[in-house]
Amino acid sequence: MVEMLHNVSLVGAGPAGFALAIDLQKRGISVLVYSHPSHPRHANEVYDKGHLRVRGKIEENAMLQITSEMSDVVEFSNLIILTVPSTGQETVLKELKGFSLHRHTIVAIPGNLFALIADVEVGCILETNLSPYSCRMDEERLLVLGKKHLVFIAALQKNPDLGIYDTMERVFPSRLGWCSSVIEVCLLNVNGVFHPLMMLMNAGRIENTDGNFFLYRDGLTRSVANAMLAVDRVRIKVGEAFGLRMKSAIEVSNECYGHTFTDLVDLAQNSGPHNRLKAPSNLDNRNISEDVPDLLVSWHSLAEKLGIDASPIKAVVVFVEMATGVDYFKTGRDLHKLHLQNVSRTELIQRFSPPMKQNGH
Repeated sequence: MVEMLHNVSLVGAGPAGFALAIDLQKRGISVLVYSHPSHPRHANEVYDKGHLRVRGKIEENAMLQITSEMSDVVEFSNLIILTVPSTGQETVLKELKGFSLHRHTIVAIPGNLFALIADVEVGCILETNLSPYSCRMDEERLLVLGKKHLVFIAALQKNPDLGIYDTMERVFPSRLGWCSSVIEVCLLNVNGVFHPLMMLMNAGRIENTDGNFFLYRDGLTRSVANAMLAVDRVRIKVGEAFGLRMKSAIEVSNECYGHTFTDLVDLAQNSGPHNRLKAPSNLDNRNISEDVPDLLVSWHSLAEKLGIDASPIKAVVVFVEMATGVDYFKTGRDLHKLHLQNVSRTELIQRFSPPMKQNGH
């Protein structure tokens, strides 16, 4: 349960956490940012300068409260927002064990089915498909490239406290699209369609140039888009098996960003938040290390349980192993990690399908 919103605890001292912290402070909400002791780089830069320099869509030198103690996080607010990459969520869960969280609400941004792997007792768990901001750390400053018009969100619990809805509307700077389940939200994180294939199909260029090109504008060509569409068709079929009204990746992106692009290549060439993004310097990047195990493996596992041909997704995951040596089928969020391995196809559909009266997305 979330009471009157005065304070918010943010777990994750990175670009997504900093951007949301600054946004909340501008709206009169006190924020405490948690920086993990083993990942202090960005927090140390704020400590050293006494402020965070922000440029782009937000221009200011922001003062931030930062802690490296999880007890401070739990005590500061009943609302805890995780902005760590999904690969860091299990570390956060381990640190939250031992605290009484029955009156707390945890929101994972993005979730990537965080709610299904969470093994702590929490009053309410919610997750989103994307972060509200497109942002990155540029040397010692936060560069905010854009703000999404719409973010999709769902609670794990079927009937959360009504105050949760009002609280989330106050917290998020973007309009919220409420979904029927965390499965639906996960399927609306179209990073799984975009990122892995752009990385793989530009691997030679990334390694030869240390990422000295624009990943979307230069790397998302027609052939790359065709491969993405094959993965997207599997994502759509999985959603339709749950009775959801699915939209294509370009339609979801247009909805979230308020764009009207005709296809993936049009977006890559003309989207401000996308066409200026430099490629990573190597393949050891969250575009693969997060989106493959925590999105593609989940989609593939759900597809197999539902009897859907997921060979395009399997091809990407195997290709990643060939290129990096990492078998994400072993480490990713499969049905076992999601605690769904013993659930039948019928039970799975019943648990995560929208109510009959709901239109879905």
